[in-house]
Amino acid sequence: MSLSYQHIYHAGNPADIQKQLWVLAVMSYLQKKDKPLFWCDTHAGRGLYDLNSSEAQKTQEFNIGIAKLYHETIDHPLWHRLKSMIDSVNPSDESEIYPGSAMIAAMLLRPDDRMECYDLHPQEYKHLAASMRPFPNVTTRDISMEEGIFSCTPPKEKRGAVIIDPSYELKKEYQSIPKVVKRVMRKWPNATYMIWYPLLKAGRHEELKQTCLGIDPDVLIDEWIFADHTKDGFRGMYGTGMAVFNAPYSVPETMADLKESILPLLK
Repeated sequence: MSLSYQHIYHAGNPADIQKQLWVLAVMSYLQKKDKPLFWCDTHAGRGLYDLNSSEAQKTQEFNIGIAKLYHETIDHPLWHRLKSMIDSVNPSDESEIYPGSAMIAAMLLRPDDRMECYDLHPQEYKHLAASMRPFPNVTTRDISMEEGIFSCTPPKEKRGAVIIDPSYELKKEYQSIPKVVKRVMRKWPNATYMIWYPLLKAGRHEELKQTCLGIDPDVLIDEWIFADHTKDGFRGMYGTGMAVFNAPYSVPETMADLKESILPLLK
């Protein structure tokens, strides 16, 4: 298994924006009821990312993501909430700390909610364990997605969600990840499952989408295209996608509204 990927090089890019808004939208809906929930992040990364670090500065992908949006006027309560959470982890005007999806989820947990998050990369896990230390209802584990997801399900809480966002350095993950979800859904059928994937010129995400549709024809496919990959010399990610099983009622409409407001600003 490859352990070379570190999300610090990509922190704050458009994919993070989409993922974190999905986390906010799903958890906000689930927390409308008083009953506790369980949240699982299978590829949690560091939790917190310093955009002034040498790694983030090397690629500066935040310049096509959060830096484009931060000073824009986006009139949506979930966007306001995300911005306030970003502000809350920055101790001064000079700091540029960006909360990852795992940190967003941890910050949203109520006292009776619970979360597990995993990362196999030794450097990423070291940061993850430190960033999650202030949250007593969060468990971090340096294990694989499969080992973690099958050990924690079904949880004692009946309600909750799983977010899966691998690097896809291993090409087989485009087919294997949905198949893992299919197996886990048999153990915990009423949870929401979110699979993030990149849109790349190679087009392997189509394979993932077809596998997901074969599992559930009603799976929600949400894609944000922010670059023209047909231009000569284009390299890298031109969009960001999310395949969502059991999307909570009204969340697809919420995300459609956010996409309409935000996506034009990312292009």
